Amino acid sequence: MTTGKRPGHHVVLALIGLLSGQMLLMSFYARQPETGQSFFRVWMMTVVAPYLKTVGAAFGDAVHVWQNYADLRRSKQEVEQLRRQLAQTQLELHQLKEATRAATRLDTLARYQQTQMGSSVIARVIQRDVSGWFGTILIDRGRRDGVAHNSVVMTPEGLVGRVIALGPSVAQVQLITDERSGAGAVIGVIGQSRALGVVEGRNEALCKMRYVPGREIVPLGEIVYTSGQDGIYPPGIPIGRIIAVQKGSVMVSHDITIEPLAPLAKLEEVIVLLSRPSKIELDSSVAADN
Repeated sequence: MTTGKRPGHHVVLALIGLLSGQMLLMSFYARQPETGQSFFRVWMMTVVAPYLKTVGAAFGDAVHVWQNYADLRRSKQEVEQLRRQLAQTQLELHQLKEATRAATRLDTLARYQQTQMGSSVIARVIQRDVSGWFGTILIDRGRRDGVAHNSVVMTPEGLVGRVIALGPSVAQVQLITDERSGAGAVIGVIGQSRALGVVEGRNEALCKMRYVPGREIVPLGEIVYTSGQDGIYPPGIPIGRIIAVQKGSVMVSHDITIEPLAPLAKLEEVIVLLSRPSKIELDSSVAADN
């Protein structure tokens, strides 16, 4: 016995499908009288709205995070740019200060030159002897500039030393602190003191004055000048200030410690005497400072 479906079964299903479609279309186009919106749209909004809200909040948070990240990167770039600009400004300011200091030093040297008899040149220190206590320096003036062996080197503050070797455009200067250095010296102004002696280097920042008779009174703080009796240094150049005295006796000379007045440890420019004047005229402003 064969079992089959009724002939009208397919027709009924088709009719139900058409009616359902018609109802969907009617609901899609049907509108609420209050808002004028279709029932289908209202239904879809009701169903989908919670999900849209969640997705929108998440998207908003993501956008906010990205904006914060972008702002942070931009801020870091701006800070780095400001740091570079600040470093460049500080470098330029440092260079300007150095140029101003150099101009001031050169102006002081030039003015001091004008007070001296005889010819001289201004030289720049280009190298230091790092062995010992800067026993020698190298300057950028030489034979072509009129510099000669034993040319005296000084600053407005005081004696630096003498030239011991030279080339066409450079010269080596022995500082007064070098242990091989020696200069005839007098305590106080020449003609008003009988305390004559010799200033010698000690390969350190200080010098020693020897052969001053033990009977002479040697006050601390007194200035020691070149006496001119060594045949190299003209008289009247300040050498240093007395900072310590080991008193002698009638038979034993004083042992005197002197601090040089010229800034030997940080020389940048010096004056080289091309001739030996009969006397050095002191700069009144420097003498007052000393």
